[in-house]
Amino acid sequence: MYLRRNEIQGLRGRRAYLTIAHNVWCPERAGGQSRRVVLANLGCEDKLDRELAAELVEAIERNAPGRPQRGEGRAAILRFAADIRRIEPALKRLVSRAFGLADRIQPGPMRVDLLEALVRGHLSQNEAGAGDLEGPLRVALPASTAGN
Repeated sequence: MYLRRNEIQGLRGRRAYLTIAHNVWCPERAGGQSRRVVLANLGCEDKLDRELAAELVEAIERNAPGRPQRGEGRAAILRFAADIRRIEPALKRLVSRAFGLADRIQPGPMRVDLLEALVRGHLSQNEAGAGDLEGPLRVALPASTAGN
């Protein structure tokens, strides 16, 4: 699993987008090749904190329940991708510069622990509660900044 940067040429110039991706070995392809599966689209790089996004990818890889193990194949990773896409809005908000999590909690063990707890919590919740960030953040952040 990795943070992928994809540049697109548009009418207003080049823009870079970040996604969370995973490579899957596909023996059915000619000669056996790996194929990329996009787990989540995070958005335009200009609006995201790249360092926090990379930490989020690591937190997902270490803590996501149901993460496929090596050799389980394409079907397993597609099921996992569906789970990650369900919480994609929460992931986008976490890494957005507007949300400001990177400014409120400096890199270190506290931020890693928070990201890991959020990943575990969101993936274990039902679909209706997947977008709520306020509860877990209220514990880690001062009351004046948790709702921004």
